[in-house]
Amino acid sequence: MRLLIIVILIFFGNKTAAQSISGKVEDRSGEPIALANIYLENSTIGTTTGNNGKYILSNIKKGDYQLVVSAMGYKTTKKNISVSENQKVNITLKESKDELDEVLIVDTQTGLTRKTPYNVSTISMQGIENKGNPNGMMGSLRELPGLYGAEFGQGIIKPFIRGLGFSRIVTIYQGNKLENHQWGADHGLGINDLGIKRVEVVKGPASVLYGSGALGGVLLVKDEDDYINSEKITGNLGTTYNSVSRGIRTYASAGKSFKSDLYFNVDLAVENHADYQNGDQRIIGNSRFNSKSLRLHSGLKKENFENKLAFTYNDQDLGIITDEEMLPSESLATTRNDREMQLPFQEVTDYLLSYNQETKNENFETSLHLSHHFNERREIETARELTDLGLKQNHTFFNARLSLPNRKIKHSFGVQGSFVKTKNFENSEDFLIPDADVFESGIYYLASVTMNSWYLQGALRYDFRKVTADASAAYLIADDFILPGNPENRKLTRDFEGFTGSLGATKKFNDQQQLKLNFSTGFRAPDLAELFSNGPHPGTNRFEKGNDSFGREQSYQVDATYSFRKNKFQADVSAFGSLVQNYIFFTASSEQPPENSQEIWSYNQTDTGFYGLEFEVKYSWLTQNRLETSISGAIVRAEDVDAGEHLSFIPPDNFNLKATYFALSDKSMSIFSRLRIINDQNKVGLTEEETPGYSLLNFGANKKFSFGKNSLDAGFTIHNALDKTYVDHMSLLRAFNVSSPGRNIMLNLKYNF
Repeated sequence: MRLLIIVILIFFGNKTAAQSISGKVEDRSGEPIALANIYLENSTIGTTTGNNGKYILSNIKKGDYQLVVSAMGYKTTKKNISVSENQKVNITLKESKDELDEVLIVDTQTGLTRKTPYNVSTISMQGIENKGNPNGMMGSLRELPGLYGAEFGQGIIKPFIRGLGFSRIVTIYQGNKLENHQWGADHGLGINDLGIKRVEVVKGPASVLYGSGALGGVLLVKDEDDYINSEKITGNLGTTYNSVSRGIRTYASAGKSFKSDLYFNVDLAVENHADYQNGDQRIIGNSRFNSKSLRLHSGLKKENFENKLAFTYNDQDLGIITDEEMLPSESLATTRNDREMQLPFQEVTDYLLSYNQETKNENFETSLHLSHHFNERREIETARELTDLGLKQNHTFFNARLSLPNRKIKHSFGVQGSFVKTKNFENSEDFLIPDADVFESGIYYLASVTMNSWYLQGALRYDFRKVTADASAAYLIADDFILPGNPENRKLTRDFEGFTGSLGATKKFNDQQQLKLNFSTGFRAPDLAELFSNGPHPGTNRFEKGNDSFGREQSYQVDATYSFRKNKFQADVSAFGSLVQNYIFFTASSEQPPENSQEIWSYNQTDTGFYGLEFEVKYSWLTQNRLETSISGAIVRAEDVDAGEHLSFIPPDNFNLKATYFALSDKSMSIFSRLRIINDQNKVGLTEEETPGYSLLNFGANKKFSFGKNSLDAGFTIHNALDKTYVDHMSLLRAFNVSSPGRNIMLNLKYNF
């Protein structure tokens, strides 16, 4: 604790009183513009507007500034202002498609900005149609070009970026680098959309900034922060109903700031689902799940200093769909509205406490993050009073950055580290992996320079990871758990270290055209399951075996992104190619199954190649851009370089067509449709079979009702409107022909105050 206090004091900045600029950003019809970017030119002070279009810039010294306001689809506005006291500045933006998006800050922890040559996409989670999706945050994210999801029933979806997924994608949530989903494909992220404003998606290797695991990309989850802009209590109360699972989710948020610059916010959500139906009206047994979530945020925002202390609690019960579910005599389906958990199921509990701090001075900036995440996971299969597989994980994570932003060449120096302790429940019936301690540390340097129309960025990083497996506990000895080589002290240590880097450039030809070119490397140290698995995995029919001789995965990727804006037209296209050495994959083994007839699956390594492209084209029609249309898609190809064969578990070609019409004079009503086209996947890998494609039609409408300063959002969305029965190639239950949800009528109500 003494060390923590010293570190915080070192990073503590000047906290003297200062002025603020606040106001509202609207279009010419008076409608608020959400997610508009507002900042002071040649400074690090900036923010984005909330759903109501309001903003506040705090901690501003007296002086003359240029206020810059931009938003996608509108002309950038610059306004000269003189700050001597708190001011209110309302901005009206004119519609335009001629300018590129200029969000400045992507991630305060690493100092990454939108100008980066990395391919970065943003998706807002604030629309009512994104609230209460049974598939959580990933239900919306997988519509982004290049993103896909590997499903294990409702409630568990693993993100895939450009064909890479599982522990090759890093998720930064509340500033913490999540490690709670690394033990198996059937373990989800454990987070939902509660209190989330938007998600920034970095596509491609980003290990130079985020360490091991950022081989395929990064999900940067950004919290809602409208309450910081209001000295009155602001928030919302809402509910969502999903017909496909008779699911009900109720949520609420409330927060405010005080004149002392303190702020506080609380988010709550309760969710409960019965088993879902497929397109043939067949109930998929044991797909039920429920969750309870609580989030607390408190902090201080002053001149040159901002901090935030946050806490998240999430408790989930997740039914496990069995391999035999589609056999009529083996189905676990009960009645349509049955919500009581039945065997087998998972109990997952997460506690996350985090502290984030930023300081800003004339010559330097600092960022500090400290967090601790406790995750407890029980798989209960044979009896409710027994734990078939139980794991506890304690993860302490830190990140510190020092930046020198006011020089011609901007410099950032950073250090990151993790301490992860994984321990089995001693009363478990089975043990898949040993107890283990993982220590990881990394140091990085990021430099950038603007030269006329060029923005150049380079980075270099060194990482060291030490993994210690420990099978000396009495319960592991009694279970005859054996580490590779059967060491006498029943302990094994493996070290992984190396360098990663990136070098790229962004060329802005004019306000309409931009080209990004980037070369980057990434790495991933093998996880505990891949190194030391040696036991049955409850909930499956597998006996899993790892390999402690694995080296770390290493990737090398080149990608290019071209962006164009002109009038009502905008287009983005990206192409990439990568080599991944020591790629780890999981497959059935030729070994003879033991007496319990469980099939033996083992991990293997090979060299692989990936390449593909993504595109998105948008066009606005009619007066006031009332009709917005878009088409997007992604294509990924991957092969085992050593064997000359297709790689397993690669997303099929997929495309999205969208249309949204804004009705009424104030555009307070929107009517939308979505068509998602998934092609056949006939480029299959080892042990895979071809999967037929499918098309899903979604449509709906939303309406905002205003009551003075308050409002009510009401809407409905019909997912899979044609009630298709299909099995997705990326479903973890595909081998057993377990089909995905059928038609789902989602009803939403949200009251904003």
